[in-house]
Amino acid sequence: MNWRLVIPMTVAVLVIWLVGAAVTRYTLEQMAYLTPVAVVVVGATVGLVLFWVKVIRESRRS
Repeated sequence: MNWRLVIPMTVAVLVIWLVGAAVTRYTLEQMAYLTPVAVVVVGATVGLVLFWVKVIRESRRS
């Protein structure tokens, strides 16, 4: 197991769980059920932002 990858990913999931509970006013238990969905949403959002940054950078380079 690659601990250099496991530890940051665990911290990221915990942060998404705790921030999600604070922002949405769900209890920690309720947010624990929704955390997998929140992780997918955060990952998709970051992926889309990176994609559009790359598209804009490539279009300006031409």
